Amino acid sequence: MNPNLKWKALFIFAVILFCIYFLFGYPVFPTSVAQVKDNFSKQIKLGLDLQGGTHLLLQVQIQEAIGQETDTTVDRLTTLLRAKNIHYDEVRRVDDTHILVRNLDPAQLSQFRDIYNAQFVTDWDMSAAAGNLNGYTWTLKTSAIARIQESTMTQSLETIDRRINALGLTEPTIQLHGRKDNEILVQLPGEGDPSRAMSVIQAGGQLELRLVEDPVPY
Repeated sequence: MNPNLKWKALFIFAVILFCIYFLFGYPVFPTSVAQVKDNFSKQIKLGLDLQGGTHLLLQVQIQEAIGQETDTTVDRLTTLLRAKNIHYDEVRRVDDTHILVRNLDPAQLSQFRDIYNAQFVTDWDMSAAAGNLNGYTWTLKTSAIARIQESTMTQSLETIDRRINALGLTEPTIQLHGRKDNEILVQLPGEGDPSRAMSVIQAGGQLELRLVEDPVPY
């Protein structure tokens, strides 16, 4: 036999032996058929389509986070106005992105504007309230809404990932989904109980999630 062919054949044979050992003999050298199967299962990671598991499509309730930001702003503004002894009739949330300050004392408008410029101008626009003498409407800026959305989605992904890790699953998929900006795809190979997966994800609160479609095992 040609010496070159001989060495090539030996090299190929050695590679094949190494692959067989890696699949069946690693990490513990098997002494039984059961150990061979166990080693093999640890080396071959089946995806959701082959292994079976749970597929969840979740929708993060961004609007809830925006509303919470507005509520927080109402509380902050009310506290600051009282601290400065600025007189008004009412500060209230109109909807998720609007606040109404009603019947502000005109003599204290300058102080009111100082508070706005120092604390809120980055995220809120202010204008005279239609049909409300000495009233002002605050509108949450588009840039602030985008920031809240990005922050909420990032936090949701991190929280879901942390909670899914508690299940001890191998190679779960947790990622943004589709063209919408508020959907998260969760695929859990090996987890055949969708209700258990959802209970783990929602444990501890903090996340406002809604199922886009019914969770089912695959």
